[in-house]
Amino acid sequence: MHGCGNDFLLVDGPLELDPARVRTLCDRRTGVGADGILVIGTPRGRTWPLVIHNADGSVADACGNGSRCVARYLLDRHGGDALELDTASGMVTAWRDPAGIAIALAAPELGRELRVDGREARAVRVGNPNVMVFVHDPAREELVALAAASTAIAGPANVGALRVRGPGEIDLRVHERGAGETLACGTGSCAAVAAAIARGDVTSDTVRVRLPGGTLEVRPRGDRYELAGPAEYVFTGETP
Repeated sequence: MHGCGNDFLLVDGPLELDPARVRTLCDRRTGVGADGILVIGTPRGRTWPLVIHNADGSVADACGNGSRCVARYLLDRHGGDALELDTASGMVTAWRDPAGIAIALAAPELGRELRVDGREARAVRVGNPNVMVFVHDPAREELVALAAASTAIAGPANVGALRVRGPGEIDLRVHERGAGETLACGTGSCAAVAAAIARGDVTSDTVRVRLPGGTLEVRPRGDRYELAGPAEYVFTGETP
């Protein structure tokens, strides 16, 4: 499945995966290919455990687009309009939404202000660590170099290059920890909105985040942020 091109292998588990197996499956030339693997555990009522594996074999605390994809898969198969996912960063509520599939996350935690290559940046935690760097044009950035410069200061993190286009619109590219550049990033989108609000650039209660793979909606709601957008199937299969 994918959310705006941020793609995942969903495994209806439970299943234990070691890092080497994850790397093999996520390899885009010799494996299936994905930004990560999402393993669904045994449910408790309408709550499903979710383990998030990055493409490099590490385990992530949170994944916005991945959670939305899992939510659609489970809603399609088990019915209803809402459910919960139990992740390493806490409970995530998910529901069907006019924009596709939406989730609610705890409001991002703002960290310190930074300077990355002379540019303003902000550390933001959205269940996982992010560094958002304000740039003139994300499309023209050397994202790998920007990520290296940012993580040298702040430590391992998703790194976003963002431009605010108006009070309710942001352009964003993200280099994800453990995956490299992805076509979209849900937690990164929430981090970008939080950083832009803190700087006074964004004031809308619904923010369109334009990413290389499509557009996500982020809705700041006080102590929580809602993330909404498409969650699409690519193919299905079964192991022998």
